[in-house]
Amino acid sequence: MIAVKLGGAVITHKEHERQFRTRVTRRLARELTAADGPLAIVHGAGSFGHPQAMQYQLHRGWVPGIDQREGIAVTHAVVRDLNLRVMRELRAAGIACTAVPPFPVLNEGYLHHLREVLDLGLTPVTFGDVLIDGQPSIVSGDYLMQLLASRLPVQRVIFVTNVDGIYARPYDPATLIGECTPAELERALVGDSTASDVTAGMAGKVKSIKEMVYSGAEVAVINGNKPGRLRSALCGTVTGTRVVQP
Repeated sequence: MIAVKLGGAVITHKEHERQFRTRVTRRLARELTAADGPLAIVHGAGSFGHPQAMQYQLHRGWVPGIDQREGIAVTHAVVRDLNLRVMRELRAAGIACTAVPPFPVLNEGYLHHLREVLDLGLTPVTFGDVLIDGQPSIVSGDYLMQLLASRLPVQRVIFVTNVDGIYARPYDPATLIGECTPAELERALVGDSTASDVTAGMAGKVKSIKEMVYSGAEVAVINGNKPGRLRSALCGTVTGTRVVQP
């Protein structure tokens, strides 16, 4: 099985609140049809979730003086709005898919629903969202990818980002890593976002990637703004960074 993460910085304009990149997402949906076998899709929230989560401080639990109940409702509503837009493009491309939100609680029931969808031959689509397990929190798409890789039979993972891959030195295109092991990722950080972000950007992604490779999956990081790169990665040719076991 292949797990694909459509980054929020690719499918939304992160510098403009709630602006969906329809044409880019439509192209990526068409490229996803190149997958040969079961597919699980995760997408980030981008400007449809991070600004709201930051405004209401949902990543900090209950915070006095902030109407976080309103924040929970607003944040979940906007990420569901984004999910519906992504699903519309996937279905238009011919992908039989159904949404599996992590809201309200990330537990075994969530994983059971993912497995049921896959067993039916459908493609599950899940996404970064707000959680309310005793107190509000945020679950990132990167964490969900890590969860899928550790609990489902995922052989390959593809991160579709807004950069060409992982760099040995931030902001230096000349240091793009073509292939590396998890140990080499310790030194590989890149600033892939200039906008507000509640999750940890590429630094958090690197941590998740390491765990996925240790779980037995091969991981690719590619640029979704470059046409054809997702299709090529699905077919086994990675133009970007490929992370493998030593």
